[in-house]
Amino acid sequence: MTIYKYSLQKYTGRNSRYTCPKCGRPRCFTLYVDMNNQPIAPDVGRCEHRNSCGYEKTPKMYFEEHPNEPKSIIEIKPQQKEEIKTDYIPFSLIQQSESLNNTLIDYLKKYFTMDALQNVAKAYHLGSTNKREVIFPQIDKFGNCRTGKVMQYGIDGHRIKGKTDAIDWLHSRLMKKQGKTVSDFHLKQCLFGEHLLRKRPNDLVCLVEGEKSAIICALVFPQYVWLSCGGLYGLNTDRCQSLARRNVLVYADANATEEWNRKIKLLSYCNSIKLSEWAKDEAPDSKRDIADLIMAERTPLARATTIGDVMQWMKELEITKERVTFNL
Repeated sequence: MTIYKYSLQKYTGRNSRYTCPKCGRPRCFTLYVDMNNQPIAPDVGRCEHRNSCGYEKTPKMYFEEHPNEPKSIIEIKPQQKEEIKTDYIPFSLIQQSESLNNTLIDYLKKYFTMDALQNVAKAYHLGSTNKREVIFPQIDKFGNCRTGKVMQYGIDGHRIKGKTDAIDWLHSRLMKKQGKTVSDFHLKQCLFGEHLLRKRPNDLVCLVEGEKSAIICALVFPQYVWLSCGGLYGLNTDRCQSLARRNVLVYADANATEEWNRKIKLLSYCNSIKLSEWAKDEAPDSKRDIADLIMAERTPLARATTIGDVMQWMKELEITKERVTFNL
């Protein structure tokens, strides 16, 4: 059978991602390629920033614009798919990095007790880098660490992006340290928090997009198992295989409810799977997630009065030190 066959280029490292022709951000544009892995044109592809950019030009759109352009005609023959062995990060690296000394915890400790933060950090094996970035390890249901997503957060609890999304990966840093390229590591991502499934076989599973959202929801609703698929496109049949025979409630971001409602229909291996209606009252242009709603309604913890507070009040009220006695 002779057909035209095109697909998005598989990720083989940073060099397989390009600058988006619309938003101009580097390393975020995936090209459409033919069966020989040859790109169609520099602007035929999809930007991974679906929410903020949303650029995509498909092969069909390109050939409609260029009807005289020759297409790649490929003879499709059945062939055995070569299975690539998945690589793992040494778990000792995860254990060495486990810490609350990161900027995300700095933000969260304004709203949650240290006991609660320590418990959730221990459960998810959250780590910290020397630059106080947070590490979200991806540990599969067998206890193997696939990689770790490394991100930095500001004092407002939002991720610091800058010119790029400022996301790094433990496997990438490990390869660089060993003098290898990222493509030398065969990464197959899993759900963040997947390792909790075997420990809690009977609890309802709640799936969100971002790792930070999973952590916040786990702090507020610890009776459920909160997992993250790591991004808009992380909700797919391959990455979610560990949800087989589980009852799942999916919390899509407000601007992804329709798309995720379509995608969950493909996860037929779940015992049951439903989409939460938390976003039904959100504004049409809302990009919030369930964690944004939780934090918007949460008030900071009451802070104990310190000697410094008293000294400041004395200064403002013009009370001299001689008139006050401290009993410690």
